[in-house]
Amino acid sequence: MKVKVAVIDGDSPDRRVLREAAGLINAGEVIVCPTDTGYALAADALDTAAVTKVFTLKGRDFAKPVHVAVGSLMEAGKYAVLNRDAERLARRFLPGALTLVLPRREVVPALLVGGRATVGIRVPDNRAMLALAALTGVPLTATSANQSGQPAPYDSREVAAQLLKMPEGVAMVLDQGRLPVRGLSTIVDLSVALPRLLRPGLISWEEIQAVLREE
Repeated sequence: MKVKVAVIDGDSPDRRVLREAAGLINAGEVIVCPTDTGYALAADALDTAAVTKVFTLKGRDFAKPVHVAVGSLMEAGKYAVLNRDAERLARRFLPGALTLVLPRREVVPALLVGGRATVGIRVPDNRAMLALAALTGVPLTATSANQSGQPAPYDSREVAAQLLKMPEGVAMVLDQGRLPVRGLSTIVDLSVALPRLLRPGLISWEEIQAVLREE
């Protein structure tokens, strides 16, 4: 399949382009989309065939979970069991570079999360990704568009060098140009009695703890 590249404006992405990209996702394809932490592989996270494509493209171990992007915390409640800590952190930091690990609902395929009982939820601070989540009506995979073990890509050319030569690769690239190299999202596990930091990132653990301590 020939890969279509569509240049988009980060402040005002073309709705026609986004509708086309959403149609591809709803048809089971994988696209490359900008996020607030680099370019990501976006596919329907509830479609096991599409999720399998994502793992294959990255050469990712199927035992490692893939996080999902949604448009809001309300949407997240369809796929994860929310709690008070999630709501407090979402109010302060989302949209933003924070991934909340929560108990998953049955609608989330086990394949996506490596058989775990939890799912990582993101609300990225990127207009294109948020619009795609709204247009498709499904949670989107939000794993970086790179080969496993390689650096996260912040430029579509970096994506092309790693992924686009595969015969059954991505169907479309939403090219927002060179993205700011900001770092990774912070991952916090809220599925346990005491929230714990799984991966440090742009939002510090100290900031998160301060919010969690608020009455």
